[in-house]
Amino acid sequence: MARTNIAVDEATADSLADEATKENKSLYALTNEALAAVLRVCEYGGTPREVYPSWRFSRILKDTDAIPLPGDLMEELTKKIYSTDKDWLLSQWFGEGKRIGSYLRMYAEDFKELVSRVDEVQAFLPVKRVEFERKEEQEKINITVRVIGAGLSHESTSCSEQFLRGILSAYPYKIVSSRISEGMIEVRAEEEKPHKP
Repeated sequence: MARTNIAVDEATADSLADEATKENKSLYALTNEALAAVLRVCEYGGTPREVYPSWRFSRILKDTDAIPLPGDLMEELTKKIYSTDKDWLLSQWFGEGKRIGSYLRMYAEDFKELVSRVDEVQAFLPVKRVEFERKEEQEKINITVRVIGAGLSHESTSCSEQFLRGILSAYPYKIVSSRISEGMIEVRAEEEKPHKP
């Protein structure tokens, strides 16, 4: 098998060498293994950028004992329970959001850091797109979270909104307003303690 020299930046080379040492592998073996894994993803239509977020999503599912469900099934289950016990269902979604928020806070203690890592966690949320806006006003941080594709019905959008509120409750932010329409959520929150620049 022919060998080819591949140029990488110094930080990547150092990380590869450190990881090879940790795994007790040669630099050649680890690099070959990593590139083969990324190329396999590309073979099936993926891109190198998808590798880490996919791994992070898989790890979050494993760590939190969550399982993905088909969207249609989730919609039907949500509508059925919503019609019989709306308050209980919304409370459960809020509680799950709070639990996931506490988990996410272990990796992104500050909400600003979570915003910068949204690509890593977006796949875990029952939504298609998340947008954040952060403003500093009168020594406080105000954030607006807009969610697109948060369910196919009013019932599932309401559940997604409670899930988002739960996540935010794990951070020192107070919800000041929230509005939903089918599939869309906008939540505004403000930092509970004065921001220190």
